[in-house]
Amino acid sequence: MKQTWSIFGIIFMLMVLLCGCGPEQSNQQNTGAFTMTDATGTAVNISERPQRIVPIGVSTEDIVLSMVTPDRVAAIGTLPNNVPDASSHVKGRVKSSSESLLSVKPDLVIMPDWVSPENINEIRGMNIPLYVYKTPGTVKEAKEVMGEIAKVLRASDNSLIAAMDKDLAEIDGIVTSHADKAQPVAVLYTRLGMTGGKGSTFDDMCGYMHVRNGAAAIGLGLTDNGTREDLIRINPDVIIIPSDAYNQDQYSEVNMDQLYSDPALQGVKAIQNHRVHTVDARMLMSYSQFMTKAMLDMTRYIYNVQ
Repeated sequence: MKQTWSIFGIIFMLMVLLCGCGPEQSNQQNTGAFTMTDATGTAVNISERPQRIVPIGVSTEDIVLSMVTPDRVAAIGTLPNNVPDASSHVKGRVKSSSESLLSVKPDLVIMPDWVSPENINEIRGMNIPLYVYKTPGTVKEAKEVMGEIAKVLRASDNSLIAAMDKDLAEIDGIVTSHADKAQPVAVLYTRLGMTGGKGSTFDDMCGYMHVRNGAAAIGLGLTDNGTREDLIRINPDVIIIPSDAYNQDQYSEVNMDQLYSDPALQGVKAIQNHRVHTVDARMLMSYSQFMTKAMLDMTRYIYNVQ
């Protein structure tokens, strides 16, 4: 899945969910400027209350705009995120280049470490305050990143974590009620082919959903792409495909009709039983609090729960 994010450019991807605390509510005491060491080992000086924050990457936008009010965010990217209402109140639009960032005069940039080291060094060389966090690969790591960003912003991650835990509890309930049935086999299939092998975020999701990850089962790893022949060999019960949320002129995501009409796939169980399911790519490719929404969507579909 991480490779899919890299293809989408800056994806490597409602105001606040109505539970717990909202933006700007925090138990931390604001006691002036402070320093935090980021994922690159750099000590970053952070002002007491940054007013021109720029989150890089749609998942970063999801998290930041769920912790602070939009008036404190100077700019976001151009790809769709999961917080469109809050995003509509942010005026600026930027890329992750130093020139683009300089144009909005940020007092804090937050970005994941999938941004190239060259780009990170260039931004720091322009004296732009930059905090880099380690890209999470699991649900647990995603929660940890939210806590880390909350500390950077002196905000609260309570509502985000509570929303995820609520989704995970429902997923566990569905899985438990179907524990006596055979473990279904699922694969993630994109325009790159079959992805989501061992060590990927999708692989971690499969553990929560009590689903056998077909890609991992045949030995595909984090950055491997399986072929159509691999799909036939796995013969999955369910095929998961991302929506076209990030479709561009030169890229078109695979769709159900393509799979259902492919003569070579007619012997695959998921095709025979019409068990191909499209999941919103903004959530499926995310490592923000919305990733569990994608997991819940998939779990309900896989186990035929309305």
